[in-house]
Amino acid sequence: MDDHGDTGRGERRIEVDPDDVRVVSMRSFSYTAPPPTGGAPVPWLRRHRAKLALGLAVVELLALGLAPGDLLRSWIALLAVAIAAVFIHVVASRWLPYAVRQVTWAIALAQALVALFPVFLGVGLVIVAILLVFAVLAGLVLLLGDRR
Repeated sequence: MDDHGDTGRGERRIEVDPDDVRVVSMRSFSYTAPPPTGGAPVPWLRRHRAKLALGLAVVELLALGLAPGDLLRSWIALLAVAIAAVFIHVVASRWLPYAVRQVTWAIALAQALVALFPVFLGVGLVIVAILLVFAVLAGLVLLLGDRR
């Protein structure tokens, strides 16, 4: 029980006037990568690394599609390269300089996108097939519902 006879079981409400609040000390904590310390290329690389990774993935997919040889072995090799690139970025990024860390991030993302492309393609084809089935069913409903 407190000084006001409250046992602590009920709802308590505290009202504070914003004019009574003062900020004494304000600090911000960041748990992300430190800001770039290099020249102009480093912030540019940070801003455009996803675009660079996507461009690299498209170039790799085109090269893979146009290359002669066994496609399954190529995909398995690319999957191994993707796993290695992501592993290297995750493990070694603590000790790499900021600019190199941005490059390894872009390479790891590109390799992961290339490795996951068959999954994206398969899921996309399944979605298109489901939409086509619904369109055919809707057409059948319209045909069977026409009583003229």
